[in-house]
Amino acid sequence: MADIDVSFIFPCLNEEKTIAFCLNELKSVLQQTKLKYEIIISDNGSTDKSIEIANSFGVKVINTPQRGYGAALKNGFAHAQGKYLAFADIDGSYPLEFLPEMYKTAEETNADMVVASRMKGKIEPNAMPFLHRYLGTPILTFLINLLFRGKLSDCNSGFRLMKRSAYEQWHAASNGMEFASELLIKALKHKAKIVEIPAGLRVDKRDCKPHLNTWNDGMRHLLFILSESPRLFEAAGGLLFICFSLLFAAASFSSPITIGRMRIFDYHTQLICISMATIGVQIWLFSAMLYLFKSSDTPSKISGYFINLKEDKLFFIFCCILLLMVYCFISVFMTWSSLNFGTLNMLYVILRYVYVISVLGSGALGLLILHIVRNIVRNR
Repeated sequence: MADIDVSFIFPCLNEEKTIAFCLNELKSVLQQTKLKYEIIISDNGSTDKSIEIANSFGVKVINTPQRGYGAALKNGFAHAQGKYLAFADIDGSYPLEFLPEMYKTAEETNADMVVASRMKGKIEPNAMPFLHRYLGTPILTFLINLLFRGKLSDCNSGFRLMKRSAYEQWHAASNGMEFASELLIKALKHKAKIVEIPAGLRVDKRDCKPHLNTWNDGMRHLLFILSESPRLFEAAGGLLFICFSLLFAAASFSSPITIGRMRIFDYHTQLICISMATIGVQIWLFSAMLYLFKSSDTPSKISGYFINLKEDKLFFIFCCILLLMVYCFISVFMTWSSLNFGTLNMLYVILRYVYVISVLGSGALGLLILHIVRNIVRNR
């Protein structure tokens, strides 16, 4: 394996229009260096002449039955033998002349990954759709930088080089387009060194619809980024629950205050507090669910306590909240019956019962569901 410096993988699906151009360009670039290399075409079920053309260039062609960008790259990496793994789209949009510079940068800086940033380089007119350039890529890059402490300019670049030894530690598993984001997130979580070089983007050479679906794949990227951020939901949910519960307590035990034309701490305030506290509980429960499936992330002590509750304590907590809810229902019913089931004007008192029923009740039910899922996951 150490004899090969770089293994270059092209994921391929019906690319007969561009595969020859890309292979010619890559071979021309690599032949000007002293690098020992191999080129791998990871075919994802092409029905055109892509495989025939690839074979004519004498490169390694492997079949990847599992459909998807990530699946094709993972299979390519599994068959690669180089010290470094490099890849790019095979549509002719990436200037492969930057590969030697990427290799040199990795060697000189001891980087685990080198990314050819389109945003730092020259992007040809019409090479990148407006929404991708000014909305999708900047937002997703910002989120990755914010949530995982990165310093990236282009999270969606499809032209990268990385150490094989580092990649094998990241255990990237996605099969779709979100694999690009997963590589970066897993690398950042492992404190890997990521370096960007300016590269740019050309107009792709294809005359057919691209494999990338703007909204579908963009949403898959976003969902993956959020699924790797349980701490964000844990903090947001806990903060919403605590803040609005305290505000509700202050509002329910004090008189309404009028400031100009605004009336606060009235029942309107209390209803908003109940709604937001309930949302906070649901967000926290979602974070707890994520922790069940993300073994690399550690929950806070409080979240960890509820996630790992013993069955007897879970039963006790659930029963206590259930009894409290029953008490609230009975109290409301008795109050209503004392008025001969007429108009109920004790809104401020009833809102306290509503808080228990909606906030604590939904929390107890969610906790029960959480532990059902936990047992399913652990018994697999």
